[in-house]
Amino acid sequence: PTDTARKFWRRRLFRVFPNHLVAYAFAMVLIVSVGLSVELLPSITQVFLVQSWVDDPAFTDTGNSVSWSLAVDVLFYALFPALLVLVNKIKPGRLWLWAAGAVLCVVAVPTIALTALPDTPKMPLGGVSVTQYWFTYFFPAFRMLECVLGMLMARIVLTGKWIRLPVLPAALLLVVAYWIGQHLPYLFRLSAMTVVPVALLTAALAAADSGGRGTFLGSKAMVWLGDLSFAFYLLHNLVLKYGHLLLGSSEQDGELVGRTWGTPLGITLIAAAFAVSLLLAWLLHNGVEKPVMRRWSRARTTPVKGVTGGFHVKDGAI
Repeated sequence: PTDTARKFWRRRLFRVFPNHLVAYAFAMVLIVSVGLSVELLPSITQVFLVQSWVDDPAFTDTGNSVSWSLAVDVLFYALFPALLVLVNKIKPGRLWLWAAGAVLCVVAVPTIALTALPDTPKMPLGGVSVTQYWFTYFFPAFRMLECVLGMLMARIVLTGKWIRLPVLPAALLLVVAYWIGQHLPYLFRLSAMTVVPVALLTAALAAADSGGRGTFLGSKAMVWLGDLSFAFYLLHNLVLKYGHLLLGSSEQDGELVGRTWGTPLGITLIAAAFAVSLLLAWLLHNGVEKPVMRRWSRARTTPVKGVTGGFHVKDGAI
């Protein structure tokens, strides 16, 4: 309650961009190493995390392609202080109704994409068009609906309106929903089919933690992996994609394709890729993320001249 929008934005800025920029630079080195070219405009949009607003795979599937989701985060973080005011005005008894509305909006997105948007040119995966895929999967304004649903679930837990669904049944619901989703049109598999169980599982885990019951996710090992998860997310695809090409590749239909191996060696290489990704994530987390957050995520205080042991208040922090 005592936080401010300015302090919130400052923390988000220094949490997201330093890791992103280092990972992006690493991506550029790997791209050049395997002999691929880099387009200027898509690269610029990716540096500033606005690439997901463009309906073109050249913008979202370039450089460090996983950073498309950070474009969603940037929009959500920018609007979060205003959204929080609105979400906090919802009466506790109406929170579930609003959550249901958010879910319906998430489900409506692929429905609109399939019925109202052009179905050509086709994507190689899923049998849907480039525009339909972008509209459902990448477009920040719609993916932010899931972020708002998360805010609503948080308030449901905080206000005591949680339905006390245990963690295990919530996890089983997610498994069932994922299995059902494999039998639905491709666009509904991306988030619409699993959004409800994911929201319920997230709230169940939060309720277990706040109630002192805890889960295996509270173990030291899992917390350590959680601390590395942002850095791991930014780096793992680079290791998988370009590391694969560095081990040998050939050109097929104008694209570089990595070589294949037998099952035992293939499994070994996958395990090695995980280990390399985890090591690089540890280096990024401890070498960039933590030092930057310690140094710049909060405004520094300055002693008041002429007053022994005195301080002045800056940005609301003593």
